[in-house]
Amino acid sequence: MTFDQIAVLVEASLAGLKVDPAACRGQKKGQWSIKVKDATVWLDVFNFETNPDRWYFQAMSPLLVMPDRNREQFFLDLLEINYSLYNTSICKKGDWFYVLHLREADGIEQGEVDRAIDRVAAYSSEYWSKLDFKYKGSWEPKTDTTSGGRAS
Repeated sequence: MTFDQIAVLVEASLAGLKVDPAACRGQKKGQWSIKVKDATVWLDVFNFETNPDRWYFQAMSPLLVMPDRNREQFFLDLLEINYSLYNTSICKKGDWFYVLHLREADGIEQGEVDRAIDRVAAYSSEYWSKLDFKYKGSWEPKTDTTSGGRAS
C-alpha cells in the first residue's frame, strides 16, 4: 500500500467519528490526533528511510507516567492487563506507558483502522481509570499533569 492509500483509510475513520480529519492532522505528514472519550489517540502512518516502500500504521494513546512508588506491583498488573488486550498492547517508552496498536500497513482495511482507534481509546480510558484509582498516591505531585500523570 502507498502512503496515500493508508491516509485515506485513516481520514475515513476520523470522518466516521464525526470529526474533521483536516483538524486532526499533526504538524508532520502522516500524523493525526483525536480525543475519544477521555483518551487522546495519536495516529501515525510512517516508513523508514532504509525501506521507503514499506509503510506502517500505528494508533497509540498515552496511559500513565511511571509511578514513583509501587512499581513492581504496577508492572505485574500491566503484564496481566496485556494478556487480556486484543490486538493492542501496553508498552513503555521513556517514562511513559502507552496503549499501542502497530502493524505493517500492507493489506490493511478500513475496518481494522476503525477497530484499532476504538480499541486503543477504550483500553486507554478503561485502564487509566482503574490504574489511577488502584495506585492513587503512587505518583509525586506534579504541576503539569493530573493524578497518575494522564496526558491531557
